[in-house]
Amino acid sequence: MGSTRWKERLRPALGLAALVLCGLTAGYMALDAARGHLPRPPVLTFTAAPRASLALPTPAPTGLNLNTADRAAMMGLPGIGSHLAEQIVRQREEHPFYFLEDLRQVPGIGEKRLQMLRGLAHVPAPPEPTAGRVHIIGP
Repeated sequence: MGSTRWKERLRPALGLAALVLCGLTAGYMALDAARGHLPRPPVLTFTAAPRASLALPTPAPTGLNLNTADRAAMMGLPGIGSHLAEQIVRQREEHPFYFLEDLRQVPGIGEKRLQMLRGLAHVPAPPEPTAGRVHIIGP
């Protein structure tokens, strides 16, 4: 029984010693960082390829461009009267259309009316971002 007592006393002492050692190590590392002695991570630079080389060929859009058409031209589309054409113009002035499905934001255009307009109207693709540089700092 006497041999287990020293083991019971040694275990907490070892834990305290490990805690003190971790604290000292963290303190020295913080001191080195404050003095600027730690190595700086490398700066990686990537050059993006132009998007045109990565783009898949897409068919040319057909029909009326909803971002440039005037109210009279929109009234030529099936199911679009003067009131709805005015609503479309107001919506695109606030938020330009990026997809034909963005017409669903216009009050009065539901799924059925949107299906009628497919092939008769289109929204051009947004401009591609230009190629540039991306900088990543760190490992």
